[in-house]
This record gives sequence, C-alpha cells and structure tokens, in this order.
Amino acid sequence: MDDREKRYAFFVIEDSRGDFVLIEDYLNEQFKLPSITRARTYKEAETIFSSEGLFNYDCILLDLSLPDLSGKALIDEVVARSGDTPVIVLTGYTDLSFSVQSLAKGVSDYLLKDELSPSLLHKSIIYSLKRYEFSRQVKSSEQKYRTLFELSPEPMWLTDIETGAFLDVNRAAVEHYGYSKDEFLSMTADDLLTAEQPMLTNQSGNGVIVGEVDIDGEYLNHRKKNGDVIKVEIESNEIEYEDRAASLVLVSDVTKKLREEKRRRLLESVVTTTTESVAILDVSPQAVHPRIVYVNGGFQEMTGYSEDEVINRSLTFLAGEKTDPQNMQELEDAIHEKKPADVELINYRKDGRTFWTQITVEPVEDEGGNYKHMVAIGRDITERKQSEEKLKASLKEKEVLLSEIHHRVKNNLALVSGMLQMQVFDEDNEEVINKLNNSMLRVETMASIHQLLYESSSFSRLEFSKIINKLINATHDSFSSGKKIDIEIETEPFELNINQAVPCSLIINEAITNVYKHAFKNRQKGWIKAVLRCDDDLVTFILEDNGIGLPEDFDMSDLSSLGTKIITALVKQLNGTFELVPREGGGTVFKLVFPVKEKRARPTQ
Repeated sequence: MDDREKRYAFFVIEDSRGDFVLIEDYLNEQFKLPSITRARTYKEAETIFSSEGLFNYDCILLDLSLPDLSGKALIDEVVARSGDTPVIVLTGYTDLSFSVQSLAKGVSDYLLKDELSPSLLHKSIIYSLKRYEFSRQVKSSEQKYRTLFELSPEPMWLTDIETGAFLDVNRAAVEHYGYSKDEFLSMTADDLLTAEQPMLTNQSGNGVIVGEVDIDGEYLNHRKKNGDVIKVEIESNEIEYEDRAASLVLVSDVTKKLREEKRRRLLESVVTTTTESVAILDVSPQAVHPRIVYVNGGFQEMTGYSEDEVINRSLTFLAGEKTDPQNMQELEDAIHEKKPADVELINYRKDGRTFWTQITVEPVEDEGGNYKHMVAIGRDITERKQSEEKLKASLKEKEVLLSEIHHRVKNNLALVSGMLQMQVFDEDNEEVINKLNNSMLRVETMASIHQLLYESSSFSRLEFSKIINKLINATHDSFSSGKKIDIEIETEPFELNINQAVPCSLIINEAITNVYKHAFKNRQKGWIKAVLRCDDDLVTFILEDNGIGLPEDFDMSDLSSLGTKIITALVKQLNGTFELVPREGGGTVFKLVFPVKEKRARPTQ
C-alpha cells in the first residue's frame, strides 16, 4: 500500500494557532484523511497521554516552546512517555548543538519551522516510522536471540575475537561446566583447554578417547571446574557485540557420543568376529513376522546360508523333521512375547545335514524403552550332545552290570543263609543252633540290603526306612515261637549310602535279635517300639521294649558277647554312639545316633 493511501494518526503538541493550521494543511496534503489530535500545553498533552495512551498514534509532532514547559525538559518528558512512537521536533531555534542533543535523547528528527515544507514533513514522518519499525524489529529479534541464547540446552557463550575473553555465557554453560557466570567473565576460552584425554568410563584402566576428529580436525578437550575432562565440538560465528567483534560459540559435549560409538564399534567387532552364530530379529509392530535383519559370519558358517538367503526370513526356517516341536514352540513364544529364553534344538544346514544348537534369545531395549529387536545367539553343541549320548549309553550299561552284581550278591548270600539253615537242621546242640540262627539273620540282613539296591533306581543309595519292616519281621519269624509280641514302627523316608546302610542294618539286626532273645523270657506277650528318623543330617534309631529289663549288675563295658562286639565295631565304623539303658516302667531302651556322611535327599513320593 502507498504511504499516502494509508491512514495515519498524529498527535500535534503546538501552542501557536498559525503553526498548527500550517502543519494540519501539510498533513492533509500528504496523507489521506489523517487523524490529528492537538494539545496546546504540556499539561493538556499529559492529560491525553494519561487518558488515551499512545498506542492510537503513529507519530508525535512537538513544538519545543510551550507556555508551561519547553526545551530539554519538554523533550525529556515527551520522549519518556512516547514509548515506541517516534517524536519529531518542530522548532524555530537554529542551535545545531541543541538539535544534536535532542536526537541523542531519543528524538526521531529535528525540523526547523522556517524550512518546513509538505514534502520535507512527509519524508521525515515516513523515515521516522520506518526507522522505528526497524528498531522494533531489531529489539524483537534481539529479544528472541537472547531468549534462544539463554534457553539453549547446549552451552553457548560470546568471546572477544582478539583476546578470547568471555563476554557472556548462557545458563547451560554455567550448569555444564560448573563455573559461575562471574567466574566465566574473568576467564578466557583458552582457560578451558587441556591436553589431557577424557576417560572412556568412570573406571580407570579402560582406555581414553583418542584419535576422534571432526571435519575441521580433532575435537577439543575441555576441563570442567570439578576436574572432569570432556571432548567438545565447537561451532563458532563472528558477530558484532556491543561495538566489538565477537564470536558466538555453540558447544556440544560429544564425550558420551564418542564413548557409545567406541562401544558400538567394539560390539560390532565382537559380533563380526565371533565364531558363534548371531542373528538380529526385527520384532517391531511394523514387522509382518519376527524377521531376520542381520546375521554374522558365524551364522553363515554354521548353517551354510548366505546373508542374502536369510534376510527377512523367520529364524524357524532352520527347523525340520527331527526338531522337537515343544522346544521350537518355546523359542517362538519367547520371540513373540519378547522375553529371554534358552533352548536346545536340532536344526538343519543348507545341505540338509542336522546339527544340535543351543539358541539364546534376548530382547534389545531402545532409547525409548521399547523392544523392537531381539538378538539370537547360537552355539553348535553337536559334539556335546554326541558325548552325552555316549555317556548315557555307558552309564546304562554300567547300571545294568551293577544291578546284576547286586542280584548275584543277594543270591549268593541267600545261598549262604540256606546252607546255614541246613546246618541248623543237622545240629542237636541248642547253643550251636542259636549261634547258627544269629549268623543266618546277619547274612539275611545283608542280602536284604542288596535286594533293595537291586530294586532301587540308585545302586549306591537306598531308602533306608524300608529295611526296618523286613528286619523286624524276619527276626519275629525266627524267635517269636508263638509269643504275642506287638510291634510299633515309626519311620520317615530318607536315604543312606551303601557304606552306612550295611553297618546300620547289622546294628539294628543285633539290637532286635537281643530283644527277642532276652527281653521276653518266661513271657508270652509284650511290645516293641522302633523309631527311625533323620534330623539335620543326624540319624537316630531308638528301640524300646517292655520286657524284663536289664540285670541290676548290668555293665555295658563288661559285656564280651559276639553281638556286643559286633555292635561296638559297627558303631565305630559309623562314627556314632549307642547306649543300652533301663526303661522307666520296665524294659530297655537301645539308642543309636550317627551322622549322615552325605547330605540326605528325600525320595520323591
């Protein structure tokens, strides 16, 4: 739009009627329908300033000589109230120095009334308006740049080009480097430089960041106030700042980026050079299915497929007829749910040969906390599986052999027991018969253990509580002779190895035999209670009876019978203790305690 077509509002402060009419004519001549407001005195102008403000006026035309105020004082008052509205002075004074002072105080132009013309007035107004508009834009721009400078998340500063001294720094520089603004302003940019290299991590001995360069050369090393050394990238532009040449500097701390880059290169090197198979899967929502986006040389060597042949395929394409579907489903579920898993599978190479592989899958979290990729690491465990199969076959063979040995030992002991039984039939001496019966029971006890081992899934350990019933029943059949002896047995399941099971069984056999032989002489009925338990890896066997009890002169240390000698020797072998004491209310109590050599394992029920 032409300046003459635009409608302007003018505020004329002029006490002379003639001068005002002349100014009014010039304005009407140069501008289309201008809005003109007049004040004859400063007080009247002040009233208008207060009531209307200046936002309605485009320009103020001021006479320097008013009845109530004039000269410098008038200029000071009007300029102070004008804000961004340009003020043009119209005066009859020709004092050049005064005009210069007026312009310095913020007056937009200084025109002599004697030289005033419509065109000169128009030019002065338009220039003043343009200059003030430009000034507002500059101030607005400066404010924007000041805001950007202060609110920049990256450190920024201004330095003198000649001296390098800091002229200004932003908040991010203060926070990142640790120096206060006043400390910065007392320093130069060179004070931040150091030849020391920053560490890769906070731990010593992990190397430093060296050799990294930007497009202009090496990054700079800066030292913070706390002593930390960082690598920075500098972007500098030359500007004019407060009538001097200055550099506006943007600083980017690239230490973390370089650390991550070095770590990434290290990981890439590991992935590329490892002989293990590595595949990266895209499991993002955009992927149609969990597809392969990268495989290393180890994968290609292990499977025989090139990278181009597997890209965008599912990892399950390596499965085949011999692949366990349950294990494959476990792998697929882990990938679908983006959870870690470790499975062993039979996979197929490109040439059709099978191989065992242990596949470990792990989800990879990105910076946003999302899982868009998974890493699958495969190890060829074919040789291990083959060794395991050979070992299983060898163990199976040994188990069969050991089972047969226990069976043969049991049969041989049964044969010995039968021979002793035959000897009993040929004897008339009661004392010899008793000794043969005792020996026969001892042999049968050992045979029972080998029978249990033969029937057990383990050939070195047995569930020992099962032997109590066999021992007591065998003794009862041999010695009860029609007597009514009630038997109560309390046991709990636990295991003993064979080296402890045999002597413990023989001890229990001797104890029970002694009860049947001595506790119920001249009695037709009674009861026996046997308790067997294992607490805190300590085995306890207690045998009570309500028989005739021990003689008054009983002394365990004076006993010299074979049974006592056998018990004493076997208890010592178990590294245990035993006692035989009277029972309150009549009868005897036999107690055996010994530690379990190996931690017991409760059998599955």
